[in-house]
Amino acid sequence: MFSSTKLVTTVACLQLCDKGMASLDDADLVRHHVPELEATQVITGFDEQGNEQMEDVRNPITLRLLLSHTSGFCYYSNDANITRWHDKHGFDWRFLKANTTVARYQTPLAFQPGAKWHYGTGIDWAGILVTRVTGRSLEDYFQEFIFRPMKMTSTSFLPNASIKERMMSLTQNLDNMGITAYPDNFDSIPFGLDRESDPDKVGPCFAGGAGLLSTALDYLAMLRGIMASAANDDGSSDSALLSSGSFRELFHDSIPSDADRSYLLEAMTGQTYHDPILLREKEDGIKRTGHSVGLLLNFVDSCYGRRAGSGCWDGAAKTQYWLDPVTGLAGVCMTNIFGPNPNPFFKLYNDVERAAYDALSSK
Repeated sequence: MFSSTKLVTTVACLQLCDKGMASLDDADLVRHHVPELEATQVITGFDEQGNEQMEDVRNPITLRLLLSHTSGFCYYSNDANITRWHDKHGFDWRFLKANTTVARYQTPLAFQPGAKWHYGTGIDWAGILVTRVTGRSLEDYFQEFIFRPMKMTSTSFLPNASIKERMMSLTQNLDNMGITAYPDNFDSIPFGLDRESDPDKVGPCFAGGAGLLSTALDYLAMLRGIMASAANDDGSSDSALLSSGSFRELFHDSIPSDADRSYLLEAMTGQTYHDPILLREKEDGIKRTGHSVGLLLNFVDSCYGRRAGSGCWDGAAKTQYWLDPVTGLAGVCMTNIFGPNPNPFFKLYNDVERAAYDALSSK
């Protein structure tokens, strides 16, 4: 599932907020449970001798910033200074490999918290916070409070025998857009996303931003549990994963109003499955997108069907999903392909979404 794992971590964090065990905007919560972040600095560049230039963090890091990709944490290849820092120190950031610990996430920030939107490992630190607040691993917490209630019997961080025998081969597009399979689903995965195949060696620190194994039906069951939360005002619904207040947070823009949002638009442009109207902000400055604590948001209706106020995301091997709180419709369109963009799969995704809304409107 790669980055489709992120929404599960967000659900866990919002559940803790519903239980009074966490808060999205309490900086002391992060300081207390994730003290490693107190020593984190912002890397601003390198001097002529190749020494990194650092500055202290001016704004406190909150759970909201970690979940909304505005905390300052970036992935290895997403920022030139972070990439150079990794290479200089020989830093092993492969968080899906065996014996992963918190140390694999201890990098500098690429910018001051709240200053920009930039895709990165803030969500993994949020997962670490979940484990420390609850005293349980992400696997244990997810199973008890998300997967079992939603009857998601094929979802886990652990590639056990039952999961392995049913796994779709990870594939890649050839230059002619044909498909070929990788030799296996673990060691041969590219881009530093190779992962451990022995379930006994996965962890002990599970990645809140990647690493889950699942099926489209299982994931849709979780989306159903999220959508059922819209009317869960008193928190008593067995079919809902969240309170109605936390449900609304999923569709509330959490990017600070004065933050640089250019990388969000760049990331959307690269994915090519978004309605082109959303990208016009680069030309006219009209805000049509945002990001909540778990979802990329569209603030205008999409030509593919979803209404203004909907949210979506995906995983690296093309595990797409969306949630539309206006119509109450959620959908998944998933495969297991690493491939260049634009990619034929994205047209399929757009067509599936359009067909779903057309079917609704015909009734």
